[in-house]
Parts: sequence; structure tokens; C-alpha cells
Amino acid sequence: MGDNEGKRTLMNLKVQVTMRVLTIGTALACMVLMITNREVTSVYGIAFEAKYSDSSAFRYLVFAYIAIAAVTLLTLAWACLAVRRGGLIFALFFFDLLMTLTALSAFSAAMSEGYIGKYGNTHAGWLPICGYVHNYCNRVTLSLAFSFVSFLLLFILTVLTASAARRS
Repeated sequence: MGDNEGKRTLMNLKVQVTMRVLTIGTALACMVLMITNREVTSVYGIAFEAKYSDSSAFRYLVFAYIAIAAVTLLTLAWACLAVRRGGLIFALFFFDLLMTLTALSAFSAAMSEGYIGKYGNTHAGWLPICGYVHNYCNRVTLSLAFSFVSFLLLFILTVLTASAARRS
């Protein structure tokens, strides 16, 4: 029984480390794509520049994913300690839950901004801009895809950590 539990703990650690590294990678990819996203075009003879910093939702996404990458890096070390000490698992669960909710809120805010950029809002009189800045919109879409993958990984980590906390 003890040997089987030791194997389960080691497998859980491998899964935790792998998922946290993947989360850091997707968070960094999301952040870098958004930060470097910029396109200049001409609309009816007027120069127009699209960049992430013009949108508060996109700025929130970048800063949220900086925090998510940093905290996930810290919880990577914490997960290695929590395997040996059961009392640390609840704190790990708390940080995983906090980062999951942060990722969800940042993704939702940026997704709504991206939707308006792509389709506009006729009731408010906002026109879609993606017809003018194709590359900008494509990079926003790719950044949002990485953001969603980060959210899914964090959600699965939260469930795994909650399960581990319940067992300890």
C-alpha cells in the first residue's frame, strides 16, 4: 500500500510539474503575442495604428498573464514541497484557484473587446476594425487562444490540487 501511494504521489508531481510548465509557456506566449501586436494602416487616407495598449481589456490581459506566469512559476516550486508536506496543499489549491479566476476574467474581458473589434456593435455605432487591420486581429485571436488554453490548464490544475487536498 505504501509503495502504491508513493507511485501515485510521484505521478501526481510529474503531472503537476508538466501542467505548470505548459501553463507558464502558454501564458508567456499569450502575453508576448499581445505585447508585440501592432499594425499601422490607412483608412480613407488617415493613418491609423492598432496596438494592444489602446485597449484597457488587452492591457489587463497582459498584466494578468504576467502575474499568472510569475505565480505559476512560484507554485511550481511550491508543488514540489507540497508533495512532501500535506499541509501546503491547501495553499497551493488557493493560488491555483486565484490564478484560474484571474485567467478567466482576463480572457473574458479581452474576448469581449476582440468580438467588438471583429464584428462591431451596431447599437452603439461602433464599426468593426478587423477589415482594416487583418494581421492585428489574427494575432489577437492567437493570443486569446493561448489565453484560453492557459485557463483550461489552470482549471485542471485546480481540480487536481483540490482532489489532492481532500486526500491529505
